[in-house]
Amino acid sequence: MQSFLFSTEDDRGGVILCDIDSLEEVVPYLQARFKGVVRVEQGLKAWTKEGGIADFTPRPISEIDI
Repeated sequence: MQSFLFSTEDDRGGVILCDIDSLEEVVPYLQARFKGVVRVEQGLKAWTKEGGIADFTPRPISEIDI
């Protein structure tokens, strides 16, 4: 089982736990199940509608964020 974080163009989304193992396979599944999927994340990899699949580095939390 893998978990994936996803968001949609209307700022909705969530976490899905499923038997799909890869980001490449879960994107079409989520697009078929939810309208307007624009981003899917797993670990330090993300798929975006604009850029496809790529590694990303999370932004460090600053005092302004707290």
